[in-house]
Formats: sequence, structure tokens, C-alpha cells
Amino acid sequence: MNTLDPKRYVINNVDALLRILHADPRYALDFRNKAEQHITLKLRKKFFNASPDGVVDAFNNALMKFLQARTFRDEGFLAGQPAEGWSAHELALGKLGGYLYRGSLHELIQAHRRIRQEVQWKQPAQDDLLDDNALDEIETLSDPSPFADPARAYEHLSVIRRMRACLDKLSDTLRATMFLYLDETPMEQIARLQDLHVPTVKSRLHAARKLVADCTRKGMD
Repeated sequence: MNTLDPKRYVINNVDALLRILHADPRYALDFRNKAEQHITLKLRKKFFNASPDGVVDAFNNALMKFLQARTFRDEGFLAGQPAEGWSAHELALGKLGGYLYRGSLHELIQAHRRIRQEVQWKQPAQDDLLDDNALDEIETLSDPSPFADPARAYEHLSVIRRMRACLDKLSDTLRATMFLYLDETPMEQIARLQDLHVPTVKSRLHAARKLVADCTRKGMD
């Protein structure tokens, strides 16, 4: 094997990952550094007004909770795993990285809620007023998504929780198809895994989305 090739391990579950991280500190460091770099960059782009230290703290908290709770599903390691196993970078950018990103996002929102302070508007002095062109330039720098501000993103958590509860109410067949779809599994692969035709998969997803949407709306009334 080329000495420049990354080290790889076959990983079937969280316990196997933890054993590898303890036995190979270099692999553990590569995984952590790549995951932190990738996740904090995504968070900084979404929460442009969050402090760098706060974003890193959110990632560290999410990583620590993952190592303690070990709630990541085995399927996340097995799906798409190369025959020779995962490299540290592939692991950090794959489904486990996505799981840690969602955990970091939650931690960042919770931290913001704990320290949020009301900011009162102060009328600027006449000399400090910006002209229209300057305001236009500022608007182009803002993130138009509803999640640009952690405070607004927090308000969406209740909706997300309701959606998860509604997903759990689906039948086993619809829920299995929906979870594969939410894990970004290609439509053709879902069909192969469930021994279905692609149109049947699409039909199930359509039915599942409608049921979840109706259930979520009822919870908001």
C-alpha cells in the first residue's frame, strides 16, 4: 500500500469506532480536525453573526454528547462503506459528519437562547446615517434564510419536533422508506433495498410527506 494512502478501518457500529479512536490517536485527530473544520465552516456560513468560539464550543459539545450517548445508528456506518473501510476524512464528511452537524446546530441554538439579550434600537446621529447604496450593499451580505439568526432558528425547533413525532406515527413501511429518503439515499437504491419499483417508492414518499404535513399542521393549530 502506498504510504500516502489514508489509513482505513471497517466500522460497523459506534463501539467499533470508539475502539479505533482510542487505539489510533492519529486517526482520531484526523477525524476530529476534519469534522470540526467542515462543520464549523457550515455553521459560520449559516450563522454569520455567531462568534467563532461559540461555533467551536457547539461542535465540541455535540462531539462529546455523541461519544457519551452513542446514539448514532449502525446503518450510518454500513451504508456506502468502502470494502477497505472508512478513512478519517470520509467518516467526517459522511453520515456521521451530518449527524454531528445537526448536533452542533442544536447546541449553537441552545447556547444562543441562554445568553440572548434584547438589543434596543439607538437612533444614529445624522452623520452616521448610511446612504441607500450602502444599505443595498449590506443587504447583499445577509443570509435570507429563516435560520440566519439563531433566535429565529430556535423557534423552528418546535416544528421539527412535531415533524419527528409525526414521522413516528407512520406505518412501518412508509416510515422505513421515508427514513431512507431523509438519509439522502438515492431513489433507485431505496427501490433495490426494499425490493420495489421506483414509481412505488415515489408513491410511498408522496403519501408519507402528505401524512406528515397534515399531522404537523394539526399540531400547530
